[in-house]
Formats: sequence, structure tokens, C-alpha cells
Amino acid sequence: MPPQKADFMVVMRRPARKPRAARQDYDSPWKDVLVRFFEPFFLFFFPAAHAAIDWERGVEFLDKELQKIVAAAELGRRLADVLAKVYLRDGSELWVLVHVEVQGAAQATFEQRMYVYSFRGFNRYGRPVASFAILTDENPDWRPSEFRYDVLGTELRLKFSSAKLLDYARDWDKLAADANPFAVVVMAQLKALETKDDAAARYRWKLALVRGLYERGLSADDVRQLFFCIDWMLRLSDEWEDHFTDDMAEFEEEQRMRYVSSIERVGIRRGRKEEAVSLALRLLRIKLGTVKPRSAERIQQLPLEKAEQLIEAALEIASPAQLTAWLKEHAA
Repeated sequence: MPPQKADFMVVMRRPARKPRAARQDYDSPWKDVLVRFFEPFFLFFFPAAHAAIDWERGVEFLDKELQKIVAAAELGRRLADVLAKVYLRDGSELWVLVHVEVQGAAQATFEQRMYVYSFRGFNRYGRPVASFAILTDENPDWRPSEFRYDVLGTELRLKFSSAKLLDYARDWDKLAADANPFAVVVMAQLKALETKDDAAARYRWKLALVRGLYERGLSADDVRQLFFCIDWMLRLSDEWEDHFTDDMAEFEEEQRMRYVSSIERVGIRRGRKEEAVSLALRLLRIKLGTVKPRSAERIQQLPLEKAEQLIEAALEIASPAQLTAWLKEHAA
């Protein structure tokens, strides 16, 4: 039996930064802001879809059902996946599946993967799937919009909507003036790309974006949530992070608004380092079978930025000797 009108699922994908195995533990800030600002997310990126949903009836997030979809697709758990139940303005129920991955480059099989997610959702729940993509790469010409094939009289086509973050950089003043919380998220993502090789510029933009949160009339909880997201996207070295913490403490004192304490900021950074070290060790043990105690000890002592570099390097390290050489070169 065909599904009833307006009873469908939305799949949204944001392509993942390679290497996937090394980055997936760092996607959680996207999930956090998606859950907290679910309606503004649709309003910002896909206003037509936003207009079709009856937001006054609320949103119900369906974590257990999400895990079933992920397992069925054999793609493993993604920290930024969100499955929610909403209602359309005509009263019918709508399941919205938002799949967020973090990727920085065009991917040849992306359209096919969009189709696979669409089919898996329909196959499991018997509902049509409306698919969306958020493209965060640096290639202005990469704009995937459909998956199709036509062979021996059989034709299949999936067309999906997409939003390219680079397009939002064309009118920065408009973006900066936008009250939607996701305007800040996009600004942070754009500056993360722009300043990846300029530590001083990254520090200045991080400070400016976080200070700007206090001028948007947001609640303290909203400021904290967006701060955590910006903090993850615009990561600083220990030296620059110390400057940032001092400057923010002074700024909050002047504004008489201490939304994110210095203790919280230190805790966030410590947690990120622990996650990075844990992921690096896990990847190395997969590659090498074991990590010598002395090497593991040296890895535990790495600062955050070095631990994150080791995550990337772990995919190329093929022997204990190579690991020892890498630590000798980078752990000084």
C-alpha cells in the first residue's frame, strides 16, 4: 500500500571530514546545536520545509528508532545523527532524520550514499524520504544534487536539496546581523576553514564570535551551547587558548555576564584532550595490535593539538618504530 500524502521522512546529510574514523568523535557539537536549535536550523537552511511543519505541536526526538536505521544501513553510529517526530500543518505526522557527517572535501560517491540513506529509510518505515545536504567543503564547484542511473529501460533518480556554506560568506554583514543561532554556527565553520593556517587570525575570530553571542539577546544556556560549538570548530593551541581564556574572563567581567566560567573552559579543553588521546590510542592499537607502555605514556602527555595531529598520522603509521619516530619528532 502506498504511503499517505504528507507522511514522509527527511534525511539530511552533511558530508564527513576525512579520515572518517579519525573524526567521528568530534561531531557531537553539531548534534547538540541541532537538538537545541532544531526549528532555527530548518528556518535558516531550508525555509520551505520549515514552513510546512507545525512547530507549535513540538518535536519528539527518537534516539532508539535512530539506532535501528543506522544499524540497518550498516554505517555505524554517528554522534551527530538526529531522528525526530514532528507534525505538518495539515495534521499528519512527519519523521525527520537529520544525518550530519563532517567532511572537508568533495566525495565521488556522495550522491550514491544519499540514495542509500533515502532507500533505507523508506524500506524500514514505508515512508517517502525528503533528502537534504549541507556542503561544508572548500570547492565552490562541487554541488551534488542527484543520484541517478538509466540502464536497459530501468531509470532511477533521487534529487535532493542542498545548502553550500561557502555561499553564505558572500554577504558576511547580512550573516552577522542574522538573529538565527545557526548564523553563528555557519560563521564559525567558515572561519574555521579560512583560518586553518593562521593561528592568530583564528584566535581573533573566535574571540569576536564568542563575544558576539552576548549581544544577541540569547539566554545563558543558549550562549553556553553555541560557545561549546564555536570552541570545537575554532580550536586553538594551548598558548592561544590561554590568551582567549584571559580575554574572555576580562570581557565577561566588564559585561557582568559570566555565562561560561574559566573552570568550564578548562574542563572543556581537558575533556577534548582526553578524547583525542583515547581515539589516537584506539586507532594505533587497531593498526599495530598493541602500543608499548612507554609510547602510550608519551601519548598521554601530548598537548591537545599534538594529540589531534597523531589521530591523523595514526592512519599512516605502520609499525612501532614509525610511532616511536613520530613521537620523537612531535613530542618535544
